[in-house]
Amino acid sequence: EPRPGMRSRALTALVEALPIALTSAWFRGEMLFAEEMAKPDDEIDFVRAAMYIAMHRRADLSRVEDAVEEIDELARELETRLPPPEDRFPLRTLKAVSRYMFDELGFQGNEEEFYDPRNSCLDEVLARRKGIPITLSLVYAELARRVGLPMVGVNLPAHFMIRPVVEDMEVLVDCFRGGEIMFLEDVEEMLRAYMQLTEGEKLQIDRSFFQDETVKPRAFFTRMLTNLKQIYFNQEEYGAALQIVAYQAHCAPDDRVARFNRRDGGICLFLMQRYEEAVEELTGYLADSPAPDEGEATDRGQIEAMVATAKEQMQRDKARKIVEDAVGGEDERGDE
Repeated sequence: EPRPGMRSRALTALVEALPIALTSAWFRGEMLFAEEMAKPDDEIDFVRAAMYIAMHRRADLSRVEDAVEEIDELARELETRLPPPEDRFPLRTLKAVSRYMFDELGFQGNEEEFYDPRNSCLDEVLARRKGIPITLSLVYAELARRVGLPMVGVNLPAHFMIRPVVEDMEVLVDCFRGGEIMFLEDVEEMLRAYMQLTEGEKLQIDRSFFQDETVKPRAFFTRMLTNLKQIYFNQEEYGAALQIVAYQAHCAPDDRVARFNRRDGGICLFLMQRYEEAVEELTGYLADSPAPDEGEATDRGQIEAMVATAKEQMQRDKARKIVEDAVGGEDERGDE
């Protein structure tokens, strides 16, 4: 269940300088996302859920149906390029989807502006024909599913890919590179290069994940939202990052992710100088966390230092307020 407290902090942090109608529309997106995530996995509509996330930037509900209709229309057009269903082969269908989406429609990975938040918003991806691996994969998977080829996501380090749910078909699709169809050995080589391994160092992907045919929407949207949150952190847009934290509260796939999401919300509040709320969130994170291992001990120490700093600042603010009230009272008496 999402934590109401975190959502209320996001609301408090964002509404102060915004018109009521705008904040209402923004948080409608979050609430609709929460409703979508409450459904069973196989009933979650990926397009609508992604569009509810996009509402954090453009709070226009009509754009949700526009996106659904556009993908439906693109799939109908794709269908005309395929043989009858009984004559289709999965590999040929994959190649046809890749040709249609990337060659005909012109979708592409946005390498020049990879960290532009628009790359994570489905309406912008459809309009601009540019995105990052996970949003391009969403469009590809939705087109493929509509023409009879279900796909599932593959969470690789620093690179999201998808694969067809077809028995004995061990291929992945790299949507950031034009829908390239890759065998597992190719992916292993790509990851070796990314991790800068030497020739003698081995990297082998466990092929057992090909046996898992379950759709994991919460893991998918957690990764999409984590991308957005990190972008906003890096751009020092902490109010926007806090909005994303509120979304993430509705889709955390396990308790560990939920705890770290609470931590990130507390960090946002600290950086926004909302110290009282930051202390509450960060001390809650520390209390909920089990005994840390060596790696998490450093994180815990940093959070404890942040809590101490926030408490000191609260005391300074309290003292300043007392002085200001006292001085203000003297001025008033002097005017009598």
